[in-house]
Amino acid sequence: MTKMDLKDLKLDEVLDEVRGAAVKRAAELLGEGRGQARRALGAHDNGAMFSVLTIGIVVGALVGAAVALLTTPASGSETRRKIADLRSRERAETWESASTGDGHPAAPAYSDLGGSRV
Repeated sequence: MTKMDLKDLKLDEVLDEVRGAAVKRAAELLGEGRGQARRALGAHDNGAMFSVLTIGIVVGALVGAAVALLTTPASGSETRRKIADLRSRERAETWESASTGDGHPAAPAYSDLGGSRV
């Protein structure tokens, strides 16, 4: 009986062949899937697929805008006023919480760098 070495089996070549066949079959299956998707949408080529996608996005945006307009609880000017009031109130609260007690905002001390407080 002779002792076989793994190099004698040439596994690298076999694995390369199997890998090549798998990649080829995966590409075929992917192409078939694309073709089936095109046929399902009634498209004949990639340009038609792009057109269908674009139309879908535009229609979706229009429907979303219509739903937003119909379900908005307040008018645009009232909503902007509420947002401005909220922003002013939050800014005032932030300013108060950041103040040092003497009415000036808390600023970092730059004494380590030879600077002064602003």
